[in-house]
Amino acid sequence: MGRPGRLTPAGARAFVESVLDLIYPPSLYCNCCGNLIDETRTYNLCDHCIRHIRWDQDPPRERDGMRTLRCAQYGIYERTLIFSLKYNGHKYIARDIAEMMRDRLEAAGIFFDVIVPVPMNPTKERARGFNQAALIAKHLGRLTGADSVPGALRRTRDTRPMRGLSPTEREENIRGSIEPDMETAERIRGRTVLLLDDFYTTGATALECRKALMHAEPADVIFIAFAAKY
Repeated sequence: MGRPGRLTPAGARAFVESVLDLIYPPSLYCNCCGNLIDETRTYNLCDHCIRHIRWDQDPPRERDGMRTLRCAQYGIYERTLIFSLKYNGHKYIARDIAEMMRDRLEAAGIFFDVIVPVPMNPTKERARGFNQAALIAKHLGRLTGADSVPGALRRTRDTRPMRGLSPTEREENIRGSIEPDMETAERIRGRTVLLLDDFYTTGATALECRKALMHAEPADVIFIAFAAKY
């Protein structure tokens, strides 16, 4: 009988997270503020936080030739929730954000066939251990039955952090840095694609992703973000 292989860093991290979930079930604590809650709370949010998230119920907006949808306006509570997922490694929050997106899409009457997450800088993804948009997309696919295609788009080069850049600088920074994976084109061609990200600010990244996706000849591209500044 052979000796068991050694755990990779990613495998070790996943093992620790699974053990911690058993000891401290995520549903016992508010995803936003960390206060104690019970398992009946919607999206695992306490009464205070769910009231203070600025939910958006408006129809989809047309921006740069693409319908866009957001679950909430961008603010302190929305940012805290996403940052807890991205920077504190609370990956279970992706499930609840996926539920928010499903409910938002259903309320808006949006139908789609394929989910494509916005790709992440490979260096950053390796350091973080996951792409939060791809994680949300995976859970949304399970909830809706749509195909999740995380490899449909890829970054071709490193870009500067977007924070602090003007809208024009963001456009220049992201331009030409995203391309389609043509091996997955058949899974997209002729189908309605839901392009997914956590935040939407100026729309530069979403627009660049849409341009890249059009090479795969989808029937339509719709964009959704958890929170957006518009």
